[in-house]
Amino acid sequence: MLTDEQLLADYGRSDQAAFAELIRRYQQELFAFLARFVSDPNVAEDLFQETFVQVHRNARSFDPQRRFRPWLFTIAANKARDYLRSHGRHVTQSLDNTAGSGEDATTFLDLLASDAPTPPTELGSAEDVAAVQAVLAELPAIYREVLTMSFFHQFAYKEMAEMLHIPLGTVKSRLHAAVAAFAKGYEKRTKARN
Repeated sequence: MLTDEQLLADYGRSDQAAFAELIRRYQQELFAFLARFVSDPNVAEDLFQETFVQVHRNARSFDPQRRFRPWLFTIAANKARDYLRSHGRHVTQSLDNTAGSGEDATTFLDLLASDAPTPPTELGSAEDVAAVQAVLAELPAIYREVLTMSFFHQFAYKEMAEMLHIPLGTVKSRLHAAVAAFAKGYEKRTKARN
């Protein structure tokens, strides 16, 4: 089976089937990422198409030494951010990490050290799914972005930092704040349900 990078290179040499295969491979995952990010499936469909239009335009200039998946999700995240910005959703502010002596001062365990419950790892019912979607939709875009990348798509911190064009410490601090905000929103929503 060809890698994503090989398929993109083949498409750069006019292999239309290679491009169709890339779209097929990422159709569900990328659409889910965009739908969570913008909280609107109709908008996510448009952004999905815009993302692949940009991939089409830049296929020949893609650096084959890079990995395709982070590049694709960077394009998609930028499209989603542009959409949210142009529609005036969620005023955000920088959450640069000021604790510790360097970028690597915060560990993964530090991020998860919280009294608040974390998002459920298995959603047992439609109510849980609806609650998670509602809480995600209410979060500021920068929180929704890092949660979606980390928990739903398992990007590594370093990949997230590259994709978002922010320092590693900022990724960690945003994720820590996002987990806490999600947990608070989820707890509030589930208590109201019971």
